[in-house]
Amino acid sequence: MVMPESTTAATPQPTLEQPLLARLSIAMFAIVMGVGGLGNAWALAHAVFGAPLVISQLLLALALIVFALLAIAHLAKLGFHFKAVVAEFAHPVRSSFFPATSVAAIVLSIGTRVYSVELAQGLWWFGAVLHLLLAVTLIRRWITHAQDESVLTPAWFIPIVGNILVPVGGVPLGHVEISWFFFSVGLVFWLMFFSIVLHRVLFVPAMSVRSVPTLFILLAPPSIGLSAYLAFTGGFAGPLAHILYSLALFIAILLVTLLRHVSHGPFFMSWWAMTFPVDGWAGATLAYAHAQPSGYARAIAVFALASASLVVLLIAGRTAFYMASGKAFREE
Repeated sequence: MVMPESTTAATPQPTLEQPLLARLSIAMFAIVMGVGGLGNAWALAHAVFGAPLVISQLLLALALIVFALLAIAHLAKLGFHFKAVVAEFAHPVRSSFFPATSVAAIVLSIGTRVYSVELAQGLWWFGAVLHLLLAVTLIRRWITHAQDESVLTPAWFIPIVGNILVPVGGVPLGHVEISWFFFSVGLVFWLMFFSIVLHRVLFVPAMSVRSVPTLFILLAPPSIGLSAYLAFTGGFAGPLAHILYSLALFIAILLVTLLRHVSHGPFFMSWWAMTFPVDGWAGATLAYAHAQPSGYARAIAVFALASASLVVLLIAGRTAFYMASGKAFREE
C-alpha cells in the first residue's frame, strides 16, 4: 500500500523572527552623533552669536541619555546574542557603522568638557582607543580580503573621519601629540578613500535607496578637518583652513542640488547618516566665522546652523513614527 505524501513536510514553515535585542542595529549610534553634534554646533553659536545656551544643553543632555541607553542595550546584545553581533560586524556595510560608537563618545566629550573635564577625559580616551582598534581592524580587513565594490558606500568614511574628529576633543584637553597622530592618519586616508568612493559612485551601478543618504558623509571630512585644524592653530585660519572651508562649502552646495535624489524613497534609519556631516559643517563654519570674521562667513554659518537644525528635526520626527510602527527594528 502506497502511503500519501505528507502535506506537512511540503508546507513552508514561517521564519522565526529574532528577538528585538538581536535586531538592534549598531547604526543607531548615529542618532547620538547627530543630536550631540548639533548640540556642539549650538554651543559654538552661543560663543559666536550669543545664541541661547539652553538649546545646546538640552541637545547634549538628550544625546547623553540616548548614548547611555544604546550602550546598555548593545552590551546586553553582546552578552545574550553574541552571534548576532558577530554577523553584524562581518557584514560589508553594517561593519562600517561600528566606529559610530567611538565617534559618538568623542562628540559627547567635546560637548561635556565645559561642564566636567573628568567626564570629557573619560569619554575622549574611551572614544580614541576604541576608534583606533576599530579603524585598524576594519582597514586591515579591507586590505587582506577582496572587497565587492558594488557594496561600497560613503559609510566607509566613518572609520576614517573619526580619526580627524579626535583632535577637536583632544587638543583642548591637552592631548596634542596624540591628536596629531589621529589627524595625520585621518587626513591621508580620507584623500585616498575619497577617490575610491567617488569612483564607486560614478562608475559602479547605483547604490541602494537605503545607502544613498550616506552621500552626505562626503561633507564630513573637510568640515571636521577644518575644526581640527583650527583647534591645532588656536583659532588661526591659515591657508589649509581656507582650502578646507572652500571644499566643504562646495560639497554642501553639491549636496543641496542632490537633496531630492538623496531623500527619495522610503525612510530608513540610515537617514541619520545625513545629520552628523551637516552638524560638522555647521560647527566648522561657525569656528571659521569666529576666526575669520566677515559678513560672508557669518551668513554661511547661520545658514549651515539652520540647515543642520532642520535636518535633525525632520529626521527625528520621521524616526519617531518609524519606531512607533516597529519598522526601525525590522530593517534587513
